[in-house]
Amino acid sequence: MFSLLRRHPALASLRERRRFLRHISAGCLGAGLPELLTLQGLAAQSSGRPRAKQVLVIYEEGGISQMDTWDPKPAAPVDHRTPYKPIATCVPGIQFSELMPQLARHADKLSVVRSMTTTKVAGHMEGCQEFFKGYPFNIAKEFPDIGSVAGELLGSNCAELPPYVFCPGANMPNHVSSTGFLPVSRAPWKLGTKSLGENVADPAWKVRALEPLPGMSTTRLSDRRQLLGALSPQPAEGLGLAVRKTYEHAFDLLTSPRVQSAFDLNAESAAVRDRYGRDHRGCCYLLGRKLIEAGVRFVTVTVIQPPEHVGRPGYGETNGVFLNWDHHEGIYRNGPCGGPQGMSKQERYGLPHPVMMPSLDRSLSALIEDLHQRGLLEETLLCFITEMGRTPKINKWQGRDHWARAMSVVFAGAGVPGGQVIGATDEQGGDVTDDLYTPYDYAASVYAKLGIGDELRLKKADGRPFDLTFGGAPIPGLFV
Repeated sequence: MFSLLRRHPALASLRERRRFLRHISAGCLGAGLPELLTLQGLAAQSSGRPRAKQVLVIYEEGGISQMDTWDPKPAAPVDHRTPYKPIATCVPGIQFSELMPQLARHADKLSVVRSMTTTKVAGHMEGCQEFFKGYPFNIAKEFPDIGSVAGELLGSNCAELPPYVFCPGANMPNHVSSTGFLPVSRAPWKLGTKSLGENVADPAWKVRALEPLPGMSTTRLSDRRQLLGALSPQPAEGLGLAVRKTYEHAFDLLTSPRVQSAFDLNAESAAVRDRYGRDHRGCCYLLGRKLIEAGVRFVTVTVIQPPEHVGRPGYGETNGVFLNWDHHEGIYRNGPCGGPQGMSKQERYGLPHPVMMPSLDRSLSALIEDLHQRGLLEETLLCFITEMGRTPKINKWQGRDHWARAMSVVFAGAGVPGGQVIGATDEQGGDVTDDLYTPYDYAASVYAKLGIGDELRLKKADGRPFDLTFGGAPIPGLFV
């Protein structure tokens, strides 16, 4: 971040200058008030009154088994069936897996879409791309993330922070995220620095971008700010004003008490910390809420539990583990899984649902509860996604493989009707039987909740407008 204070952009052409000014005016770290109000007004006019001021996406990597979570199938054949029974929720007629008792108490706030599908390739990167962009994976890189579009059109309600943040940013999202034809200033700000093994629960963990350079105190930084002001009088307009605003944003980011507070987990009460959980997942979810509370427009929480969560070495080490949800082996057995990964002593898939699901149930239920109690859920769209489902049939290694034909995603807040299930799958949970939806519909729903209608289009460099999604349409059940 300090490097931003050292460089003075030298833009060679008028075209580049105009492009720079246009994007700086919206604020690479948050839109200016006049521009923000204009863009919000256009968005509201395009599709009625928006219900979501902000979006919080919980992305759990690996592909979570739909029948072990939101879509239990007790009548499935024996070689398909999960050992975990369905339980009643607080909404009559809706059942979740018994692995989710705390979430079952919040079903009245949730819309569960059991009929989501994803790319036919059923790959991690492919599915993640489609959900992050609303476009087919083979062309998705050409288009910006949903969060990038939201930042470009709506800016942020927190001038000191970027409008699009990854918390902390891990593995697959790091690979698929791109701004397409939007400027790099619309890329997500990644709080973390490691793709694998990031442990936000570690007391030593910090947002490295906010750490001062050696010998750079707050006093020295303030002195430099004053010196910059003395050497470069405030320009009235044009490129100089845009550059000056960029420097001011950088200083604000590094010195703002609001920013420091957003990342200070110790400022939360012991009861709140305990409710979310003091492990990596709990800390990530809590940081997500704090960023929403600070006014960030679009926050994506990405979770891979660090190996110390289960007292094991990391992936790539002997008997190491990689704790996402890609459970090809030993999905229900806590111990050596015996499959190809286990044989090579790289148990990437060897930690089962009974180990991982309790922390998800605890942290996600805490987040829903917390957003609701703070009044944030009314204007925050909460989305819970993963990149694919799992095969209905258990494989020979007692795991479940990739499955794209049926999966579940969940929405809450921002006017989403709670206490409902949308769509259905067959008795094995493998195929959609009612109201099939795609990641393109998911993206269209997010845009619509933000008040960004498909008729409000951005333009590519050659001036051609582009559709915000690949033919997606908002999911009707999510709108009153």
